[in-house]
Amino acid sequence: MLRVLAALVAVVPLVAGCRLEAGEEADPVMAGSLPVAAPVPPKARAADTSAGRKKTAWPAPLAGWPGPARPLAVVVPRAGVNAAVTEIGTTSGGVLQAPPLSQADLAGWDRHGPAPGDPGPAVIVGHLDTKTGPAVFARLPKVVRGDAVAVIREDGTVVVFRVTATERARKTAFPVGEVYRVRPYPTIRLVTCGGRYDHDRDSYEDNLIVYGDFAAWYRLSDFPQG
Repeated sequence: MLRVLAALVAVVPLVAGCRLEAGEEADPVMAGSLPVAAPVPPKARAADTSAGRKKTAWPAPLAGWPGPARPLAVVVPRAGVNAAVTEIGTTSGGVLQAPPLSQADLAGWDRHGPAPGDPGPAVIVGHLDTKTGPAVFARLPKVVRGDAVAVIREDGTVVVFRVTATERARKTAFPVGEVYRVRPYPTIRLVTCGGRYDHDRDSYEDNLIVYGDFAAWYRLSDFPQG
């Protein structure tokens, strides 16, 4: 609980300044094409006896729950996100560190929290832009409910989440309780900057948060490569 509390108060300092002194436009990492819409989540599949007969662009899902594995990349088709994931942690002062300033094309996963596929909220953050151009989450505002967020993992699996909501919140009123709310199933939160850019403070005024719930998981080898 103490670690969680430290992370909660650390989110606002992390995303306070999303414009870096230098950076590069986010480039695709790990080629592959995924559907924009997420697969039907487990509860809905179980309730709909015809779901198995419906054509889907997704391969056959694996059974059960994913469990722990280190994330390697995050893919958000509607937002054009196809980025490598680096591990981030907290400083001695409890501030969640951002990805390297020179690599704004990376997304950062809070390694002290749940991994994508573990029960609870996996938090992945990324910069919106830099002073030289767009960054990894530049098009995240385009995401809508029902969209897919996929995480490619070290164990050769892909965990897919279905976007349940998006929220823009003032940095001074960051929804800590909702972002870090613990569920008995895997969830994901993508966090970046948003709203108006305050040139006096050199920071965006808001945060954009994308919420997602576990939908399905797959073997990476079941997707077309290249």
